[in-house]
Amino acid sequence: MKKRTEEQAQIDTDAEKEAGDVALAELVNYVFETQRNSDGANAFRLADLSNMYEKRVQQLSEGTIPIHRTRLKEMLLAKIPDLQAYTKGREVLLVFEKDVGPAIALACNYDDTIHIGKTAEIIRAQIKEHKTKFSGSFSAEDTQSSVPTSLLELVCMIEHGPDIQSQLENSVCKSDLAIAQLLMYNYHAKTPKISEQQRHAVDREPPFCIYIGLLIFARTRKRHLIDILFQYGLCISYHRVLEISTQLGDAVVERFLSEGLVCPPVLKKGLFTTAAVDNIDHNPSSTTAKTSFHGTGISIFQHPSDDISGIERGELILGNRSNSRQVSSLPDTYANPRYNTQVNRS
Repeated sequence: MKKRTEEQAQIDTDAEKEAGDVALAELVNYVFETQRNSDGANAFRLADLSNMYEKRVQQLSEGTIPIHRTRLKEMLLAKIPDLQAYTKGREVLLVFEKDVGPAIALACNYDDTIHIGKTAEIIRAQIKEHKTKFSGSFSAEDTQSSVPTSLLELVCMIEHGPDIQSQLENSVCKSDLAIAQLLMYNYHAKTPKISEQQRHAVDREPPFCIYIGLLIFARTRKRHLIDILFQYGLCISYHRVLEISTQLGDAVVERFLSEGLVCPPVLKKGLFTTAAVDNIDHNPSSTTAKTSFHGTGISIFQHPSDDISGIERGELILGNRSNSRQVSSLPDTYANPRYNTQVNRS
């Protein structure tokens, strides 16, 4: 137990350090951007910068971390050599020297391609080490953890701005997660030849690309549409859609067998449940009909209340990958149900 506590403390410390590094980089960008977009001199109050830094660190680490203003001032002065600290009463002001304008302009024009290349190299290295696996559901936690934090931060900086104030005003939205997941999905350790068919690693399939493929398949059943989006790197391939569909079907059948009855996995325990049965007839006289069809449809309704919301039955457990695209057969009791009759003795 003590060892586990120490390991958790080390994980929390690493997360806090990473959050502090990201917030400091954004704060430095904010100072530079403010100076660049201003015609006159700027004076930054250390108290204001410290408040922004503290809020951003808490936003990234989801916790309360004490911030030392003196240490933050020293870090800013180390990152920005042209920045000088002046004390005015109880206030600490950070200002640039008079010749900082030409220095910033020169720094901004200094080989931007090198900086972009280094950024891409860092992000690619973290994508390579990051693995994800489809669990059978699209929860918010799985979506957030499917991409590296640095990749998501880069997308947020591009969309909303690199400074700390923009990040405080704009939280991570669906478009940020979607773009980050598409970049993750289309990552290649080695650049493939143009003539070769695109291949994607299963352990880097984010939920967004899987969701788009399954959604189009469920709504349209059109392979051509899925293949087009797959070629543009927007969703998984049609064969992968069938593979996941088979895994989901097999997982449902396994639950049927373990529970001893056929019950949809979305239903909850402990709720008053009703059912409606109706005939399904396919009109053979239709101009587009080829064969006739007759069946029975069963609709199940659950009635939760304010006091009783039901008990979740847990997520489906997907089995190992299989080349088969045929779902396992349902138990015999599904096709041949036992009817219970109640005799009125009155």
